[in-house]
Amino acid sequence: MSHSRKRAGGRSFSQQDRGRWRPHAQPFKPHQEQSKGTVFSTLIGLGIALVLLLGLALMVFIVHESSIASASGGGPTVSPGYGSLNHSKGTCGNAGQAACPAVDPGWFPVNSESPGAVAAAIAGSRNVAAIAPQYGCASFDTPALVHAYGAHTGMDYYDDDHWVVSMRDSTGMRCGIFDFVYDRARQRMRFSSFGVLTAQDPHARQAFPYVSSSVAIAQLQDQRKLSLLAGTLPQLIFFPIDPNFPVLTSPVHKWAGGGNSAMNPMWYLVGLDGQGYFVGTDLNVYTQRDLPIAKGQP
Repeated sequence: MSHSRKRAGGRSFSQQDRGRWRPHAQPFKPHQEQSKGTVFSTLIGLGIALVLLLGLALMVFIVHESSIASASGGGPTVSPGYGSLNHSKGTCGNAGQAACPAVDPGWFPVNSESPGAVAAAIAGSRNVAAIAPQYGCASFDTPALVHAYGAHTGMDYYDDDHWVVSMRDSTGMRCGIFDFVYDRARQRMRFSSFGVLTAQDPHARQAFPYVSSSVAIAQLQDQRKLSLLAGTLPQLIFFPIDPNFPVLTSPVHKWAGGGNSAMNPMWYLVGLDGQGYFVGTDLNVYTQRDLPIAKGQP
């Protein structure tokens, strides 16, 4: 019985012993975690110190550059002005400066509407003197008056009539065409544009306008069975075109009759029935409602 109690006691002691010493059999993990935390904290501290050092260096650099700018007359001593560089661009039109003079549009006088007088005035203009020699243009054809068709845009290009004239080189080939805005009320003209004509251009052997008045009258008779009303004359015209129509790729807004500029005019004829008709560069006869005139115009 005592032996049985001893064995039982032994077993009891063994269980207590294992329960008492089991923790000492595991690694000491709290010590490892503490080491890792220490390393991590050290790295963070070094990073903060590095950032502070860089910030201090940047502040020193900024103060140094500011001192240089002040010493050289820059920095805060520069008075504010027009533009990103704190100074005025140009000599006029800015704060503290006089107003800029109006741009010279280059008007020159013309005292008569006879083609000869107009050709002489054009020949003496600075634009012809500067442009014509570059393309070998030596002589003028007869200038043609192109009327602004009822435009009221506030822009002289559309509201005033134009004189258009083609020029020839020494061989008789057309080398260019000039367009001048004509201010009838003030008897003056100004340059508008110049078009170059090469030997390959279909108009190189034609004087402007490329559709004659006799051809326009013939088209009116052929297509509308009308003669020209007595006492009226054919007139070249142009109008401010609807902005949609010059888009050549538009599947809807198609127009091939011309009239959209003074250098590409239409003929305006009054028929025997008293109605106005327009003969286009495509030789078709139109009425006013057919024209792609910009909205707001007659």
